[in-house]
Amino acid sequence: MDVTALPRRPVADCTAAEVAAALNAGFEGYLVPVRIDAPGYERRFRGEDLDPFSSYLFGPPGRPAGVMLVARRGWTARIASLGVAPDWRGRGLGRHALDLAAAEARMRGDHALLLEVFEQNTRALALYERLGFRRLRRLYGHRREPVRPEAVAGAAALRPADPLSLSRALLRAGEGADLPWMLQPETLAKAAHPFRALALAGEPEGQAPLALLRDPGTEAMLLTALFVPPDRRGLGLGRRLLAALAAAYPGRPWLIPQIVPEGPLDAFLLATGWTRQALNQFDMRLDL
Repeated sequence: MDVTALPRRPVADCTAAEVAAALNAGFEGYLVPVRIDAPGYERRFRGEDLDPFSSYLFGPPGRPAGVMLVARRGWTARIASLGVAPDWRGRGLGRHALDLAAAEARMRGDHALLLEVFEQNTRALALYERLGFRRLRRLYGHRREPVRPEAVAGAAALRPADPLSLSRALLRAGEGADLPWMLQPETLAKAAHPFRALALAGEPEGQAPLALLRDPGTEAMLLTALFVPPDRRGLGLGRRLLAALAAAYPGRPWLIPQIVPEGPLDAFLLATGWTRQALNQFDMRLDL
């Protein structure tokens, strides 16, 4: 069957359970395990500014061939997810979906289409480059093994903070524009339970280093953002915050997903005992 003849439905016309099922099918056998349920889909992609009218399920109801989720902010669109079911791989459905996304973005007057891809996913990377996407930077993920209790003895105390405070702090610092999509203030502003923010206790309100984290209920804690006000950097506050987090969750390893751009934050993490994960992503852009 010609992939251009496949029926498609906008995500706006689908249930969250249908989209989650299509994502699970589309990422079967992927580089990293992907299992998502309806609540997890809603929490994640609504926070990324998913446009349900520009996102599609391909194939008849109940038998998804593929799924493409598109997020939008201003003149910029982003492929938030693109998965093809095993039986449909190698038949041009991924390219068809990307051509559709680019055509609709041009019709809207968008200026750019973004996506992220694992560098190790060589087939997908080659497709994106053939379509005109260019590499902007690498995005790294990191892991830190459990810290010995004596290594963080006397660590600073932490206090709860409003998760929204991280987004506001980035905006005050004027640092959000060039960050990857997943670290932009617009994304972080959607953080709510089960995410939580913690700040160093005793530091002034609005000047305290902040961390955004989640306990997924598995072995490792998930750290998704870390912020120290620009005028307070170089004072050891970032190290103190990481030590306080390690002390607050003894015996737990930590993971940061592949969202850290190459540069100062990556270097800071490597200098404080974190190691890069085996897989990394490229941030990519297609000018429209």
